[in-house]
Amino acid sequence: MLNVSGPDQRNAQKGAWLSMAAYLVLSLLKCWTGLHIQSEAMFADGLNNVSDLLLSFAILIGLKVSQQPADHNHPFGHRKAETIATLVAASFMVLVAVEIWVRAVQAVWRPPQNEVHPWAFAVSFGSALVMFGVSYVNFSLSKKTGSQALEAAACDNRSDGLVSLGTAVGMAGAYWGWHWMDPLLAVVVGGMIFKTGWEIGRPAVDELMDGFDQEKLEKIEQEVLKISGIDQVRELRARYHGPYVFVEITIAVNPYLSVEESHEITEKVEKQLIGFDNIRHVHVHVEPAGELKKCIRSL
Repeated sequence: MLNVSGPDQRNAQKGAWLSMAAYLVLSLLKCWTGLHIQSEAMFADGLNNVSDLLLSFAILIGLKVSQQPADHNHPFGHRKAETIATLVAASFMVLVAVEIWVRAVQAVWRPPQNEVHPWAFAVSFGSALVMFGVSYVNFSLSKKTGSQALEAAACDNRSDGLVSLGTAVGMAGAYWGWHWMDPLLAVVVGGMIFKTGWEIGRPAVDELMDGFDQEKLEKIEQEVLKISGIDQVRELRARYHGPYVFVEITIAVNPYLSVEESHEITEKVEKQLIGFDNIRHVHVHVEPAGELKKCIRSL
């Protein structure tokens, strides 16, 4: 069984906790402000941050589960829980984008709001600044830890910042009589969020289906062929397990080598690949090269 957890995952959890803290404060502030100034839009935005709080909690659970060591039922570990959390975050962003588009269409047919309370503008603009700051911190942590789920959380933070900024600009436009600005910005912001969700979700789906980039496979093959004693790479497969790569490879060697000599070559392959391009586990199968292999198979 493999143990692929590490301190990076514990550092990644700090970003999830930061998101939860920010969403908790903003949801309380927006709901209180919405009730105080009797703004249904502001109160609804506060409830939206409650759903963001739940999403951050789901990402935190995914990070915690992925940190668990391998066991008998999960001999390769639990790192794909982080990929599942990434997919959940991406799906949530796509749903938010669709909701924004629906509200934009409805706003076209709604009568314009004549009065914009200064508190509503201040809270929306302040929320945008807070979420952009949280997004920056989480992006930095995701690069440091290699956490896909935290990167997805950072993108969600940025999306919420864009929504709040769009709301603030829309309020400013309504104040100056430009009521068309709010639905227009909503369409643009929704498109940006949808694009981000797609870009995050598609690799997560591909990873869960054990997809792997062909160019990276060719690089791995070239690394293996640098080792003396290997005549050919007959089969090479790789898949992601969280941020790590697991490799299965079949090599052809001199058929007259002893078992011990063949084993030494497999150890050289493992030593060459472990750590290369984030490879964590290598399984090597040895076959005889040349005509001897055909003779053996014909028996």
